[in-house]
Amino acid sequence: MLSSTRIQSKMSTDYNQVFKLQVGDTAGVSDYLTNLGFLQESEKIEKVETAGEGNMNVVLRVISNKRSFILKQSLPWVRKFPEVEAPVQRIGFENRFYQIVRSNETLRKFTPEIYFFDDDNLMLCFEDFGAAKDFTSIYRKGVEISKTDMADIARVVSELHFQFRTDKGLSSIENRELRALNHQHIFQLPLAEDNGLDLDSVLSGLQRATEKFRKDERLKAKAAELGNLYLNGEGTRLLHGDYYPGSWLKTDNGFRMIDPEFCFTGLPEFELGVAVAHLKMAQQKDSLSKEMFVYYHFDSRFDGGLFSKFAGIEVIRRIIGLAQLPLDLTLKERLDLLDEAYEWVVKG
Repeated sequence: MLSSTRIQSKMSTDYNQVFKLQVGDTAGVSDYLTNLGFLQESEKIEKVETAGEGNMNVVLRVISNKRSFILKQSLPWVRKFPEVEAPVQRIGFENRFYQIVRSNETLRKFTPEIYFFDDDNLMLCFEDFGAAKDFTSIYRKGVEISKTDMADIARVVSELHFQFRTDKGLSSIENRELRALNHQHIFQLPLAEDNGLDLDSVLSGLQRATEKFRKDERLKAKAAELGNLYLNGEGTRLLHGDYYPGSWLKTDNGFRMIDPEFCFTGLPEFELGVAVAHLKMAQQKDSLSKEMFVYYHFDSRFDGGLFSKFAGIEVIRRIIGLAQLPLDLTLKERLDLLDEAYEWVVKG
């Protein structure tokens, strides 16, 4: 298991000694894997290519003369935004998540097999699902999630929340540093008047049209309350932590769940709120979104008002924050959605 203290100490002294993944570096990857003793007899690395559009980490597909697999590496910054520092131990939390959930027969089917975890080089090696794509295409008008995929998306998160709980013996997972980074980008920066973001570069007119949200003290107060629950709440369920279309993979064998580096034990209302917010932003039919509620196993402790608030703040931060999505929405459609999300947050 990854030691946060060890990694942080190592990062401050000998980061240059870490082997760094690079596209096309067949020789370097071959030497690295040979030194680990991972390569099979007579196995030769033929290609090292990008595997998907990862935001946080370097994720490459390695193809040899015998097989293919994925190498994923965390570095001290966000891959898509190198100016944003990020805790390197996130790859260890991802490994821990997989080790936990793959003990469950149902979830094993929906997650990749892990081949090795190298904490010295911040590297995770796992199963390659082949020519798979994430679900971000649903943000385009007219693209719908199938009922089969929607059922699996709901069943997986339901199984995760209800089978892995601290009141059922699960040890608490803090993942505090990465959660603190996420907290800032979800609950604080999007509503800060001096956040430095230029929303007109996303869509002309968006900056001025959304000033009212950055000036709304009631909204900021509600966001602060939700942020405190996210960061300091006493949730008992194991959460993926970033359960949205970018972490949902469509493979030849159906839906798969990936990228759980934001995992922690927390409130299920947060996770479900995020997922439903993205279905809303992706303009999925209400009837399809309701499939989530059909397959998710609610209990008497689930707070519907809190769920709505988390869904609303996710919509707001995705439209006026740094972590933009490829939304196929006009300015008016975005503003209407923001107004609706505002009501969810302030009224629940």
